[in-house]
Formats: sequence, structure tokens, C-alpha cells
Amino acid sequence: MKRTVRIRIESRQAGQSHVQETAGELYHKQESYYLRYTEPDSESGKTTATVKWDDKMVKVFRHGDVQSDLTFISGTRTAGYYELPQGRMEMECFTHGIERKLDRGLGTLSWSYDLYANGVHAGRIRLRVVIEEEQAE
Repeated sequence: MKRTVRIRIESRQAGQSHVQETAGELYHKQESYYLRYTEPDSESGKTTATVKWDDKMVKVFRHGDVQSDLTFISGTRTAGYYELPQGRMEMECFTHGIERKLDRGLGTLSWSYDLYANGVHAGRIRLRVVIEEEQAE
């Protein structure tokens, strides 16, 4: 069953913080939860993002003007990519840890990782996704 939710995405990199808020859909399928939303950052065009997670990993994939596929598994370096109309970049992520404070998909999902773009360290990133039930007006 799909539920409409409010999403707050907090990212931190190199001492800089960025917060985005949007609405999305949350649903459970087999052993995983899925969170789907249209990215609020219109500078990169129209892109739909999906965050999938289970007990072992978090996966973020995007479709639209930006396409990407990144997988996060604690203590593991994983390959992925990020693609813009200008071209594709191969990415790798070394995930330091994933923290889940969730009840039936609602709550907080956090993880930190080192990002490598075309083999070059691009920084350490911390993400925190807060998922709340949409309040009826």
C-alpha cells in the first residue's frame, strides 16, 4: 500500500549543509521499503529519485534528466554511476555506516560514505532522510 509522506533530506559535505523538503510516496514490497519522489532541485531538470532499503543496504537511483545508481552497504566499497546530459561519471562509494530509526518505513534513515568520482576522492558525505506521514488538512 502506497502512502503519501513528507520527506526532509539533509546532506553534509566539507562543513556545508543542505536541506531539501518535498512530498513523496512510501511503500513496502517483499523485504524492502521504497521511497519515491520528484527531486525538488529544478536546476538539474526533472528527475525522479527512489530510495530503496532493507536490513543490509540502501540504494538510491534516479531517472529522468539525471540518472544514477548508487548502492550503500556498511563497510563495503560499491560501484555506481551518475549521468547527466553532458556525460556519465563512474562512481564508487565506501559506506561507513547506516543507521535506521524506522517504524513501518517512517522515521529516520542516515548513512555516511566516502565518494569517489572516476577514481578520485570527492569527499565524505553524510545523508539523513526524515520520512513523516503526510498530515491531512
